[in-house]
Amino acid sequence: MRFRTLMVAVLAATLGSAGHAKAQDTLPGARITNAGVVRANAITDSVFIRRTRLIDTVDIADFTSLMLAQIGAPPFDDSLAFKVTSDPQRIRIAGRIMDFPPENRAELGPIFSFLDSTTVFVAEISMPRADSGILVFKLERVTVKGFAIPEVMMLAAVAEYRRRYPKMLFAGGTQFHVEIPREAHVILIRNGLVLKMPPKP
Repeated sequence: MRFRTLMVAVLAATLGSAGHAKAQDTLPGARITNAGVVRANAITDSVFIRRTRLIDTVDIADFTSLMLAQIGAPPFDDSLAFKVTSDPQRIRIAGRIMDFPPENRAELGPIFSFLDSTTVFVAEISMPRADSGILVFKLERVTVKGFAIPEVMMLAAVAEYRRRYPKMLFAGGTQFHVEIPREAHVILIRNGLVLKMPPKP
């Protein structure tokens, strides 16, 4: 399954509600926050724009916060009720169905209508491209209770979000593209991203 589906699911909750953050503390990972947007922006700016550092590491939840803010999400109310983790292969965003606002739960009805609202889902994202001027994040799958949701169901549910955000969501809503300097390189690590730039000539 492609990355866009995952980001759309997170985006839906981001644009709609902060969710039940305190109740989510039992999930592993760090939360999406306004402070994370500031921290991630400072790090990416110092490496990619001002180039005061050739290398730095940004927390994966902070980077996710920044990406959602760039899409156009409003300021987060404390934090979203989702947790973000990563390893060298995947980014994982975990949350509960009840953490989506009611209107978004209705839009995602084909997927989640038959499940209890406290059911935890996990969206898994890969980073197949991380240089040559673009980061590509790809939604590989979304699981509920360990079972992958069929791609045909996910694509049907997120078609509207692909229409709303055509400049950042691709491949039916399952990929998210981010511009970076052509000479930059990004590496996915445990709970973070390493940002690299070559020395100035």
